[in-house]
Amino acid sequence: MIGGEPQHWTLAFRDPQREAEYMQAHGREVRKFYRIAMISILILWCASVGLDFSAPAGTRTPYMVIRFAVVAPVFALAIALSFAPMQVYLRWWHSMAIAVLATVVGGTIALAAVASADVFAYTLGGFLLALTIGSGLDLGRAFHIVVVGAVLATVMVVVIVVSPHTSARDVMVDVLWVGVAFAGAVIMSGRAEVARRIRFVQAGLLAAEKNRSEALLRNLLPDPIAARLKDGPKTIADGLDGVTVLFADLKGFTTLATQLTPEQLVQRLDSVFSAFDALAQQHGLEKIKTMGDAYMAVAGAPFPQQDHAVLAAKMALDMIERLGQLEPALQLRIGLASGPVVAGVIGRSKLSYDLWGATVNLASRMESHGIPGRVQVSQSTRDLLAERFAIEARGEVELKGLGPTATFLISAK
Repeated sequence: MIGGEPQHWTLAFRDPQREAEYMQAHGREVRKFYRIAMISILILWCASVGLDFSAPAGTRTPYMVIRFAVVAPVFALAIALSFAPMQVYLRWWHSMAIAVLATVVGGTIALAAVASADVFAYTLGGFLLALTIGSGLDLGRAFHIVVVGAVLATVMVVVIVVSPHTSARDVMVDVLWVGVAFAGAVIMSGRAEVARRIRFVQAGLLAAEKNRSEALLRNLLPDPIAARLKDGPKTIADGLDGVTVLFADLKGFTTLATQLTPEQLVQRLDSVFSAFDALAQQHGLEKIKTMGDAYMAVAGAPFPQQDHAVLAAKMALDMIERLGQLEPALQLRIGLASGPVVAGVIGRSKLSYDLWGATVNLASRMESHGIPGRVQVSQSTRDLLAERFAIEARGEVELKGLGPTATFLISAK
């Protein structure tokens, strides 16, 4: 079986947990159909009571006893089990189905013998019932099949011994046909069981692949953006009035890179940026991208955050501290700016969630014209930080493309 690792003679999965999951799924799928089948058979069985009165007066009592005292209670118990909690149902349903089959087939054979009934009619009924119930079983229930065979054989022997009405040949033919029907039903059910288990395995593989694809999509894009994209191709562009953009750059990394092998370079850069990713998750920022040895993140997108500037400032200070622990030879230059941006997804392959606008440009200039080991912020960010941080006015700095611009340096109080 594809990926299922079944046991050779039972069809059950070798892994007990996987088998339990399959039985749960299979039970939910078929229980309603078993329930409908049992109720329908019981109704028809009881409704056909009129046929009992067409029998000779001396044989009506055996008909009534077997119909209502033996068969009907067993069917009622089977119906009750189909409404039981799932764990109880899964544990006992196959045994109950076997009990129903043995009761009805045994009862019809006994009735045919004791009441001198038409053996052919009961053979046909037993044949169809065996086909119906047997199709719900699987070859893994070999013990149950043996029990049914033993019950039918016992009934046959008893009838042959005690019945003055029916010949041994008639009963043997009756049992033979019912047995053949049941065996055929079980064999067909075995093939259906293999198909069901293959579908179960394939559904599991499909679900795992879907989860993996969704996890990759969530790694590329923020969760709400990924959810919108899954609804279908569309242009995603949002105007956000208040965010804080963070740019960071590793000073000294270019020099360090000339001293490292490619593997060492990537490993050390991955170690640093992975630490920054953890800080972004801790402080509630959204990582936008990395560009060489530069890192970009945003607070307040894609979800609005009232204290976005505070969150970005806390992360920036923690980034400097964390880099000192990981790479003491390097320094981090960080710039923050707050204001409106446009956020959206670009591309049709290798999708990217990005930001555009004057706030993004200002944050980039805050970083590129900043001081190594310090966090430089714009006037807009400084106004949002209030008294939460120690703020030092650096004065106006000539920013490329922006001209003289007021800048501030922040640190923890």
